[in-house]
Amino acid sequence: MNILVVNDDGIEAPGIRLLAQTMQGFGQVKVVAPHTQQSAIGHGITIHDPIRLRERPDYLPDVQAWSIDAKPADCVKFALYALHLSVDLVVSGINDGPNLGTDIMYSGTLGGASEGIICGIPSISFSTDFSGWDLPSLELRGVVQQILEKKLIHPDHVLNVNFPKKEFARSKGIRVTEMGDRPFLHQFDEADEPGLYWARGTWDQGENHEGTDVWAYENGFISLSPIQINRTNYGVLKELRRKIQQDF
Repeated sequence: MNILVVNDDGIEAPGIRLLAQTMQGFGQVKVVAPHTQQSAIGHGITIHDPIRLRERPDYLPDVQAWSIDAKPADCVKFALYALHLSVDLVVSGINDGPNLGTDIMYSGTLGGASEGIICGIPSISFSTDFSGWDLPSLELRGVVQQILEKKLIHPDHVLNVNFPKKEFARSKGIRVTEMGDRPFLHQFDEADEPGLYWARGTWDQGENHEGTDVWAYENGFISLSPIQINRTNYGVLKELRRKIQQDF
């Protein structure tokens, strides 16, 4: 299996090294990652600036690696259409910080994985609590093994995997979850220079019942959520077609 590893925290981040090293047990790994931090870039792509490529020959043993001055989704496209890599599976992460609920709309980690399925390649995204590397170090291999052995990957959805809060030394197992409610609450603090602001904020946990990814994260479970690209609300679609005169 040819495995492409991408992320949004940049090629020097600890999470992508852990992911690349783990995935070596499942196939031939190649890494294409942003040269610098690209968190919260979502599914953005680079179209107005040139993309600089840097080969990283000493990144990891037996792993070809490159960094580019671009975004996570660009990394997938660049790997396929500029480097002409053969890719059977895209894995994105491990993100330094959870990607849960409505907050995934901003996630560059999900952006990279989502670009994989847009290109017709099964994709998985991985995230953990901030600086919470101990638990994925212990359990990542087992999670990947379950996903692959049970043939859960498919190019019509991303499997979004989140490890629980780092207060848990070990997880309580895996829960298959739906996307919960975790909006980011912004505040804008004025800097010393007039008219200049810093964006800050925190997450509102919302109402999350058992079975959501946010609930699993808070209660010690690894969450596994199938996330699709198609955002059509089919229930409303039927109603609109019934109510709107489509012929003029």
